[in-house]
Amino acid sequence: MPGLPFRMVNELVEMGFEKFVRTEFFDTTTYFTSDFLKNEPAKVQAFYDLAWNHHAKWRPFLRLIMARHNWEATHRLGEILAPTLVVVGDNDDVGSNHIKQAVALTERIKNAERFVIKGQSHGFFWQAPEQTNAWLSEWVAKHAQNKKLKAAV
Repeated sequence: MPGLPFRMVNELVEMGFEKFVRTEFFDTTTYFTSDFLKNEPAKVQAFYDLAWNHHAKWRPFLRLIMARHNWEATHRLGEILAPTLVVVGDNDDVGSNHIKQAVALTERIKNAERFVIKGQSHGFFWQAPEQTNAWLSEWVAKHAQNKKLKAAV
C-alpha cells in the first residue's frame, strides 16, 4: 500500500529525526541481531558513527522515504537481464520485511539468485564482513567467468 508506514511516521514525530535513526541502530534488530547488539557494542557504535556522518539529513531523508514508499516499479523487474544476486539475512524481517521482498525479487527477475545469510539481519555486511566478502567475491568471479566463456563462443 502506498504511503508512509504509520509506525515510521509516529516514531519520527515522537522521537525526532536523530533519535529515530539512532534507535534503529541500537535498540531494534533492524540492522543487527540481538546477539550482535549485545556482544559487539563497539562495532555497532562504529557503524552508527560512519552511517550517521553520511546519512541523509532531515529534509532529504523525508523526501527519500516518501519516494521509496510511493514509487512502484515491480512490473519492470522482468526487464532486468543482467546477472542479479538478491541477498537477505534470515532475520531481516523488521519493518518492510526484506525476506518477503527478496523472494518477490527472485521470482520476478529472470535468472536471479537469492542468497539467504543465516543468523543475519539488514547489516550483514558489517556484522559478518569476512563471510559477506567471501560469497560475494565467489558470485562475481563465477559471473565474470561465465561472461568470458560466452564471449569466447
